[in-house]
Amino acid sequence: MTVLVRELSADYSAFQLLFARNVVAVSILLPAAFHTGIRELKTSRIGLHFLRSVFACLGILGLFYGVSRLPLPDVTALSFTQPLFAVILAGLVLKEAVGPAKWRAVLFGLVGLLIIVRPGFSDIGVATLAVLCSALCYACTNVCVKSLMTTDTPQQSVIYFNLIMLPISLVPAVIFWVTPDWSDALRMIGIGLCGTLSVYSFARALSLADASAMLPFDFLRLPMAALAAFLLFGEIGDIFTWAGSCIIFASSYALARIQAR
Repeated sequence: MTVLVRELSADYSAFQLLFARNVVAVSILLPAAFHTGIRELKTSRIGLHFLRSVFACLGILGLFYGVSRLPLPDVTALSFTQPLFAVILAGLVLKEAVGPAKWRAVLFGLVGLLIIVRPGFSDIGVATLAVLCSALCYACTNVCVKSLMTTDTPQQSVIYFNLIMLPISLVPAVIFWVTPDWSDALRMIGIGLCGTLSVYSFARALSLADASAMLPFDFLRLPMAALAAFLLFGEIGDIFTWAGSCIIFASSYALARIQAR
């Protein structure tokens, strides 16, 4: 998905790419919802679904903007800060008991973030801040989902997530609209297919195994992104990106193991 976004970002805005992603997702999910029955989508928490969708919309826009401006390995590494933000929000918003072990893991992960960003030694650009804000927004969506799952089903969560994001992304997409040719339209469909499949696969993996068992495979996003960036765009992640991302991953893995115990 990030490779396709990078290829299209020179000619199309992040708003249009987000809208294309949502159109494809709704086209896939809505027929399935009608098949299972609309009654099962009834919810009394539409406000929280809306809040979650707004956070997700901002998160995807930040990610797409970062992909268009930063090397792919850097974007991928910075996205691994999401579990760190999630723990902080769980303690502050959900009032969960976050013990000393979790706080140590979070601080350890923030050290990895500082190694990647290197404040004072390199300029922290808007794109870097956008990706970090994206990770924070994704963490906010996770907090919303955790609350929603006490009353609603995963199917409701996925359907409302995409249905609400569609009109939210429509208005800015129309303002910055550029009519794509057939090859670019196919790439936009690819963004939607990859985005929808990744969300489903991630949720399915979480339903089958602990996060601590799944995270090592999730970390494969970094070498995959680095390989794609090198072969397609001639980008090579520096030593700080790799060192910092390994520290952030170790922190996230430790958090998952603590939660599993």
